[in-house]
Formats: sequence, structure tokens, C-alpha cells
Amino acid sequence: MPQAGLRIACAAAMVIAIAAKASDASPPPIELGAASNFSQGWSLRTAQAALDLPVPRLRDSIRWADVERTPGRYSFDKPITTWPDRFADSKVRITLTLNWGNPLYDDGQTPHSARALAAFGQFAAALVQRFPRIDTLEIGNEVNSGNFVSGPVKDAGLSERGRYHLAMVRAAAQAVRQVRPDVKVLGGSTHSLPGGFLWPLLDLPGADAIEGLAVHPYTTPIDQLPAQIGLLRGYGPAAHLPLHVTEFGSADPQRAPDDLLRGYATLAALGVSEMDWYPLNERGDGLVPLVRRDGALTGAGEAFRFMQARLAGLQARDTSPDRFTFVRKFGRRIEVLWGAPRAVSIDTRTVSAFDATGAPLDPRSLALRDDRALVLIGKAPLTAASVQLGCNPLVADSFYQFGYPAPGQFQASGDGFQRFVRIAGRDIPFEVMAGQQRTGVPWTPYLGRSDMRDLRLAADTVLPAVKGPDSAVVLRHIAARDSRLRVLAEFTVSPRSSDGIVAALSRNEHTLLSRAGTAPGDIDLKLTLRKGQSLSLSIAPRASPQGDTTRYRIRIFDEERCPQDRASGT
Repeated sequence: MPQAGLRIACAAAMVIAIAAKASDASPPPIELGAASNFSQGWSLRTAQAALDLPVPRLRDSIRWADVERTPGRYSFDKPITTWPDRFADSKVRITLTLNWGNPLYDDGQTPHSARALAAFGQFAAALVQRFPRIDTLEIGNEVNSGNFVSGPVKDAGLSERGRYHLAMVRAAAQAVRQVRPDVKVLGGSTHSLPGGFLWPLLDLPGADAIEGLAVHPYTTPIDQLPAQIGLLRGYGPAAHLPLHVTEFGSADPQRAPDDLLRGYATLAALGVSEMDWYPLNERGDGLVPLVRRDGALTGAGEAFRFMQARLAGLQARDTSPDRFTFVRKFGRRIEVLWGAPRAVSIDTRTVSAFDATGAPLDPRSLALRDDRALVLIGKAPLTAASVQLGCNPLVADSFYQFGYPAPGQFQASGDGFQRFVRIAGRDIPFEVMAGQQRTGVPWTPYLGRSDMRDLRLAADTVLPAVKGPDSAVVLRHIAARDSRLRVLAEFTVSPRSSDGIVAALSRNEHTLLSRAGTAPGDIDLKLTLRKGQSLSLSIAPRASPQGDTTRYRIRIFDEERCPQDRASGT
């Protein structure tokens, strides 16, 4: 088996065991921080807001060229190079990102020569000696993208970039450990969760210089983080390295507080070491800050403050009862919940309910939503008697249950669907693709085939790049009992599609209905299935697969599962 395939097979085989252990483990509390100004200076108002929230960890940077303007001499004499002094007497800890070059070496490009790397390491050592609050260095910034590397490092291509990056990590680690062995040196520093980039990096000689992996999982939906991080950690060297999410954010002001809390709760239960919200203050890039220019808190800032007051320092566990309901328990008296709609009832004598910002909620109308977090805080440890969940008719959900099957299998553990590709009537299992294993593919794990370059299936998108009759991407549900079901399937085809897709629903391989075009419309159908019968949804291109990336979601509800709700009309 090729090395890449072996990595994926090992990771896919281990991810089930890792996920099974997650609910039993008690990882140390996650550290919540914020990414700030990136060498652009600090206003007194923003610095005070960071202290007031409080923000216990700041992620920022100091540019090499601003400090070493003469070879071997380091001058910390500007606000943009002395900003850590503002936090010298506080408890703030600093993660410092070191990425940019210096015109004195390698023409200012990403350092790559022996001379430039040695100078880069000495600069890192000078920084940590000068500023005691720096306890973590993140080497590079999204080095797997094309935006933050230059010169030969960029030109060499993705397959060689890991070697250049590791050389920078090693140079910094070797120099820093001579003067501050307590400082942790992070590597990886990737946008997204690309196993195809990170696994080969960790296989390189000298990769033990990397003491933790820094990642920015912007492209991963929050509820897919456990599966994707589980897969990433499933491969040998990545299994035990601390994971630092040094950028995490939201572009939706209305949802940002919930995105912050849901992300934090998820990562905390996964044992992630650090989560830094991006950005602390307004950057003008569309992502929601914690603090406005006038120093006032945004909704995300209010959520940050609430989390610091209530959740910080508590160990988190995943106590979810099923794949449709997300429950993260902090200590013994606090739960953070969200998921598929269902009622929630609490013992109002001992339990109080809050939204993500800490605002109290009416206990008489509590319910779960998939994008809103509910926080329950008890006067005593929470129990099954003090918190009760209502009935949920959902029996299969293509988004919530998406996972990464073992090699040769059609179905991941806990998935309500078999997922496979049909070619000329032959059903073929997907392969787990690590993400960014080559150029032109997603930077997160997905299902595909190594012999079908453009075929892709993720939790929320599909590119059905198959050709010929009786060929499609298929999701198939097998009835566990005689049931009356409601099937809801939603599709949004990319505007780049030339002629759209064909989506067909079948029972026991007999087509019930079909939708086609660039706006195929949703499917909402009630039907009966006997135990063992199948319900399949196939997605195929029309004449051309060009641009056919399609957002999809398929949910199956058991109409008889919640009779009380049906009788009451809810």
C-alpha cells in the first residue's frame, strides 16, 4: 500500500477507538484566548478591554524586521515591538506568532538558507528573553496556504513546504531552549485540518522539535470537529501532540456568541490545549471581534466574558446521548447543549438556564436548536432528574452522522447511511482522503477515490464527478423496523454548475421521484418501510459534472416515534 494510503488506513482504523475514549477521558481544561493585532500596535483602550474581559491568553506577533535592523542587534524601541510590556504585571500569557522574513536575510523572503535560519532562531531567543509573558511560539502562519510564504519556500510547491517549515521550527526551538526551555514551540500552523499536509510533516526527521500542532479550522463545521480531529489524531505522531486552535472565528454577528461557545465546548471536550478567538478587536475582515473600536463588547465578547466567569478552569466531557444531540458537561454542575430540535425541561428549583451571552432564559420554553447553545447551571450536580430531554423523531441525518469508515466499508460507525459511489451499476466504497494531500482538493478530510480525481463527499457538500449511466454518489438507509417515515432532502447547487445535478429517491432500488437542474428543489416525502428495506438518495451530474459542487442534507424522521408531540401539533 502506498505511504499516503497507509497513513489514512491507520488513522481511519484508530478514529473509532479514539472517539470511544473521548467520553471517558478527563482532559485538562482548555485555555481560552484571543488573537489580536499582529504587530500593528495596541491602543490603550483595546489593551484595557483585554484585561477587563479578561483575556488570559493573547496571540499576536512581532515582526523580525522591526527588531533586527542591523545584523545581530535587537532593538525593542517602538510600540509595535514593545507591546508585551503592557501586560508585564498581569497574568496574561502570550502566544507569539513568528512568520515574516527580514530584508537582512534571504532578501526578506521566508527564511530558508542556513544563515537566515540561524538568525531567525536567534531572533526568537531574543524575544523570549526580553518578554517573560511569552510562553508559546507559533512558527509560521497558515504555511499550507499561499498567502503567508514567499520566495523559494512558496515556489517549491506544497509537497516540499513541510521541510522548509520544519527547518524554521527547529531553528527557533534549538535557540529558544538554550535560554528559555519552558517556552513551548508549536509547528504545523495550518489553515483548516489538512492531514495530507500535517502527516508527512510529522514523519520528517527532526519533527520532534514540534511540541504542539497549531491549526485554524475555519473550514470545518463545529459539529464535524470531533470526527476530523479524531481522524487527524488517528495517525501515529499526531496522536499525542497537544493541539492548539490558535484561530477560531465567525462572520455572522447574530451567531457569533453561539459559535464561540459551541466551538469552545466541543474543543474543550476533545482535550484541545488552547482556543484563541479571532479577532480580539476589529480588523475590517468581516470576522466578528470581541471588542469594538470604542471598547464596548460585541455579543461574542459578552459570551467570552460569560465563559470566562462560568466555564474557565473546568474539565469538560462529552456526555451526548446520541448523534443528534450535543451535550458537553463542565465539572458536575454545568452543561452546554445544542442539536436537533427537541424540548428541554429542567427542575427550576435547582437549575437555571442561560443563552451563550449569559442572559437568563425562560425555563418554560426551553428547546434545543442546531446553531444555538443552551447553558444549564445547577445549584447541585446535574442529574437525569434535574434535566430531561424531550422526544426526537430523527433517525438518520447525513450531516450529524457523517464519519470516516474503515477501508473497504460502506458505513462509518454510528452513521445512519451507507455511503458509496455507483459506477455503471457497481457499488464501490469510498476511500478516506486526508485533506490537502495534493493541490486542488479540500483542506479537510473527505470521502473520495484515489482513482477518481474530482469525486468528493463531505458532511455538507458533494461533488458527484461520475460519468456514464447508472453512476452516482449514493446514500442508503436501511430500516431497523417497520416504520412510517418522513424524508427531507435539501440541495443547493453551486452557481458555477453548467447544467446542474440529478437527485433521485428510491425504495428498494425502485425510483420514487427525481429532481434535476441547477435548482432541483427539495424533497419532502412520507412513505413506509418494512424492516430491512432500503431508502436511497442518489446524486449524479447531468451532461457535465463541471462545477457541480452541491450543498446537501438528508434527514429521515420516524413519524411514530413521538406520538405525544404529533397529538399536540408540535
